[in-house]
Amino acid sequence: ETTWSDIDKTRLYGIGSVMYSALTVALHPLTVAKIRRQVITNNNPTTFNSGSFFQNYYRGLSVVVSLAIPARIIYISTLEFTRELIDTNTRQFLFNPPPAVAVYEKQLQS
Repeated sequence: ETTWSDIDKTRLYGIGSVMYSALTVALHPLTVAKIRRQVITNNNPTTFNSGSFFQNYYRGLSVVVSLAIPARIIYISTLEFTRELIDTNTRQFLFNPPPAVAVYEKQLQS
């Protein structure tokens, strides 16, 4: 079993950030199109004739990526640290129960 302390965090964050950023760059136009589609009304038809595809659909990508990477690092760190903490405490509780639980289990067995 691999624990959080065994993982090379520099490599995880480096490779993970590049892969997550690549996925964000690839899916950003779909997100923008979805949001624009939700906002369009009959009174306000939006056209994107001016500018190029990249200018229209990749506007704001730098903000999204620059804020998503630190948020992702904090999220993964918190998730893995909490998972390891819960796993360790659960195992300790199951294999070494507190005295009150041990006495209750003996009463149930007899």
